[in-house]
Amino acid sequence: MEQEIDIRKELEKAREKASKITKLTGNSDDIDAYWEVVCGDVLLAEQNLREQDHTWENAMLTRELLHYAKQLESYDHMLNSLYSAVSRMSKSLYEHPRLKIELLSLFLLIVNRIECLNGHELGLSEDLPIEIRRLQRNIEYAESGEFDLIEEEGHLKHDPVEWTQRWEEVIDEADKIAYERLADHPRGMGFCHAYWHERAQVLEENFGIIWRSPSLMNPGVIFD
Repeated sequence: MEQEIDIRKELEKAREKASKITKLTGNSDDIDAYWEVVCGDVLLAEQNLREQDHTWENAMLTRELLHYAKQLESYDHMLNSLYSAVSRMSKSLYEHPRLKIELLSLFLLIVNRIECLNGHELGLSEDLPIEIRRLQRNIEYAESGEFDLIEEEGHLKHDPVEWTQRWEEVIDEADKIAYERLADHPRGMGFCHAYWHERAQVLEENFGIIWRSPSLMNPGVIFD
């Protein structure tokens, strides 16, 4: 799926083509145009994570994917492709629990549609509702200030402020500013510490949010 191409440039071309379609009616060329945007969103999100740069774009890319994928979902022949795309995007989206619920809900719909078409159940049809409900509970705890009840995923602790509505509203802008400040900083080993430092400063100075990084939340754990 990935080649030596300028993913960002190709995605812009795909967006321009898709923007000319006023309504999706089943025309194969129009479906292909929408699908090209979905593919571009996934590939760019994965590239951002891999290169440790522009990761603040991934929420926007997820919203764009949702816009087009929700329209493609009604076409049976697109379901397997959408399954792969949405699964991959779900692994590229972090720190946006409300958006993650929307993405996983679409994923569950696609899984259920595939099950109906093929006449057998997939394990994800049981796993996804459990994960969606976990996210919903944690959001509810954050909204009510019951941060100690938030259920962590994995062994590492994260600042519970990451479950609040305010966090989700500003974190992309904060990360964009942090990355701009680190434009000349080399990526690789140790970059996470420089990034967390800048992020914490931007969140406090620009948005009034006190955030504790994973290194502060997990003393004794070595991060590289």
